[in-house]
Amino acid sequence: MFTTHFKMTDHPFSERVPIDGILRDERMTQGTARLNCISHHATIALITGDEGVGKSSLIRLFMDSLGKNRYHPVYIHLTHLNAPSFLKILVSAMGERPAWGKHNVLLQILKKTKSNDITTIFLIDEAHLLAPDALIDLRLLVSSAIEDTDRLKMVLIGHSEIKKELRRSCHTAFAQRITVRYHIPPLALSQTHQYIDFHMRRVGCSEKIFETEVKNDIHEYARGVPRLINNLATACLLNAAANNSQKVTAAILAQSLDEFQIF
Repeated sequence: MFTTHFKMTDHPFSERVPIDGILRDERMTQGTARLNCISHHATIALITGDEGVGKSSLIRLFMDSLGKNRYHPVYIHLTHLNAPSFLKILVSAMGERPAWGKHNVLLQILKKTKSNDITTIFLIDEAHLLAPDALIDLRLLVSSAIEDTDRLKMVLIGHSEIKKELRRSCHTAFAQRITVRYHIPPLALSQTHQYIDFHMRRVGCSEKIFETEVKNDIHEYARGVPRLINNLATACLLNAAANNSQKVTAAILAQSLDEFQIF
């Protein structure tokens, strides 16, 4: 295993890293600043970004920052369902057994959020997969929350396609309530260097294991997408260990790209 070869304390580019293993780059800083606004001054936030740019990392940082005595985050990612089924998933995630009938489920959610002493925040991942009727139901829930209490907020997280859906006339009222919006871009070249260096140092290794030009090429091939950088950097480390090399060179990168065959 390359971690032994390089005397690493852990896998540097694992998709599942501890919260302190998330690089708080400019994108994460900007995103968390906007999400913190929803905690105090807003009701709905929309976070968009392409596949693999770090939406989940941003949400993890936000959830970790929430005061446990003030907020109850409810994370949902099973969104590719019809509207009634999605509402039942919401209720289950809140620790309740779904009632019978859609109208009863809606009332159940409202009753649960109103009875809580702390604010419930729905964090709805893969929101671009939500059915149009599910978006309408969410709007009704938030509308009721605004009229009666401030105990329900939500963050929609998804691909940019959700913006197109929200531009439909049936969602005008919902879109107008989205006061916090942020699109997570890919990493810039300097940020890719920072990203690779951070994760190498995190596991007790020198960032110089990856040659500078290799970092440049990884950025180009991965288009600045962290998930693709993770995959390609891992393939490079595997090949370096297999070749008994203490550096990731251009030749090792070329070998990894030939094996990868996804770019």
